[in-house]
Formats: sequence, C-alpha cells, structure tokens
Amino acid sequence: MRSIADCTFDTCPVAASPYGYPPSTAADALFFVIHIGSLLACLLYTFYLAEPNKRWLKFSIPVSIACILEAIGYAVRLGSASDPWNVALYATSISFIFVAPACISTGIYIVMPETIAVLGAEHSLISIAYYPLLIWVDLVGFFLQLVGIITAFSDLSADTGLGSRAQIGSPIIAAGIALQSLSLICFLVLFSTVLLRAAVAHSQYGYTTFHPIHGYVPMAHRFKFFIAMLLVSAMCIFARNLYQMVVLGTGLDSWPAKNQALFAGLDSLLVAEAVVGVVVAHPVTFLRDGIEKRRGSRSAVLLMEEEPRPARYGIYDSPNRHDRTPSSSVYSTTSFI
Repeated sequence: MRSIADCTFDTCPVAASPYGYPPSTAADALFFVIHIGSLLACLLYTFYLAEPNKRWLKFSIPVSIACILEAIGYAVRLGSASDPWNVALYATSISFIFVAPACISTGIYIVMPETIAVLGAEHSLISIAYYPLLIWVDLVGFFLQLVGIITAFSDLSADTGLGSRAQIGSPIIAAGIALQSLSLICFLVLFSTVLLRAAVAHSQYGYTTFHPIHGYVPMAHRFKFFIAMLLVSAMCIFARNLYQMVVLGTGLDSWPAKNQALFAGLDSLLVAEAVVGVVVAHPVTFLRDGIEKRRGSRSAVLLMEEEPRPARYGIYDSPNRHDRTPSSSVYSTTSFI
C-alpha cells in the first residue's frame, strides 16, 4: 500500500487525504485575514480606546485568544493547500479550529452581568452574579475537547493517516462541544427572557429600569446594537457547534467531515461572523458603563466607581414612578449609550 506521505496531486486522489479535498487558498487566506484583523481591532479597543484602568481587558483576553487560535488554524490550512496528505498539518489545523470558539462564548458571558444591570436586574430569572458560572461549563467543555483531540490524534501515521483512536477521541470532542452548546442554550434562554421582559417594560413606561443615579433613562441605538451583536454571535457559535457535533458523530472520515463547502459555510463563516460581531460591538464603545455619562457631573463619577449590581428599584417596584415629571430630581433624559 502506497504511503500517503509520498502522495502528490499527480499520483494520488485527493479524496485519500485526511482533508478529503485540497484546502482552498483563497477561502483560508480570507478567514486568516478576518481573524488577524479582528485581533488587531480588539487590541486597539482595549489599549487605545479603553479607560485607563483597562476595565474591559477581561473581555478582550478570551476574544483575542480565539482570534489567535483561529488564525493559526487557517495559517496551517494554507500550508496544507499544497500538501493535503500531510496528516500532521491536518491534525494541527483542526485542533486549533475546534477549540477556538469556546473563547468567544466566554467573552460573551463575561459582559453579561453589566449588560443585564443596564437593562434591569429585576428582569433576570437568576441573579446576575450567576451568569459567569457559565464560563466554568465552557471550561470543562474546553478540557474535554483537549482530551478528545489528544486521544484522536495520538496514533497518527504519516503513512496511513488517522489511526483507530480517532474513533475513540471523536465522541469525546463531541461531548465537549455539546457541553458548551448546553451553556449557550442556557444563556440564550435566560438572556432572551431578560430582553423580552425589558421590552415589555420599555413599551409600557418608556424605560426598562430605575437607576439610582440617573433615574429613568431610555435605551440608545448603539446599546441595542451591542445586544443584537451578542445574540447573533452566540447563535452563530451554537449553530457551528451543531455542525461539528454532526461531523464528529459520523466520524472524521465521513462525508460531512470531508466536504469543504459545509466546513466553509457552517464553521468558518459562522465563527468569523461571531468574532467580527463581538469585536465590532466591543463593550469599550457600545457598553461602557451602560449609561452615557454627563461630563463633569457628580453622577458620572459615582457611576464609574460603582460595581455592577441589581438596581435598588426596578420597573415593578420603583416608588411613585407615575408621579415623576421632567422637573423631578431623579428624572433624566440621558440615554443609554
């Protein structure tokens, strides 16, 4: 039997390669550029536009890691375009691309407490302090994927390609992705509930909650854009996870795994959309403290210093909300950012 290490486009069918196709140079270069550009934009937001205390570094770190992992994965695929039979390059690229999206969802979970505090913590089914616990679910899923990747590729052969352990490791990787999908489902259900209840309050009263400092304030368009991008990014990652679970469930040698069009549309494109979404709507600009500060006002200083916490009063329990007038001391026309 001919060793695939000796294969060329003239001597072997490309279907016999680990990829099952020659990776597209144009597509991989495009996604490489997207992730590198997103990384640079994220760093620009963090170190140039952010507050001096680098408040949003906790969001930028996981998103930047995701960009780096994706960029490495596509850089390796570019190297595989001329030699799709190189099983080491195949294993390297697929490993980085498998684990990267978990970092994006982690970034989303990190900003949830402050985002929901802006909308009104009283709209949440659970305390906003519990949302970061979803990060730990992602972390367990991440390590499950690492275990599965090590298992699946532990008996690679330059001569024969994937070994028998790929059938053992694939379900473990799928279990890790499934666990991360579960955390995304929890997030989408909980956050959608917050948005629905906040939307009902906004339609009735013109605001979603009572802020002790600024009083009743309406939402602005860029905060709505921020929320929309969080939802779009989360749904993109969830859809990508469903695709990868099908691939891993049928095996790395299956038709879904060796179909480049499916990979480009249901993994590459969806992850790129998720990355671009969270970077374009970076909280440095689109969330900040949730409320547009009035320059030089005492309330602006207080708001910047206080930690996110449930509002003392909400839509349903604020005192005398129907008695507020524009001249009231707690009424404000300042908008959410």
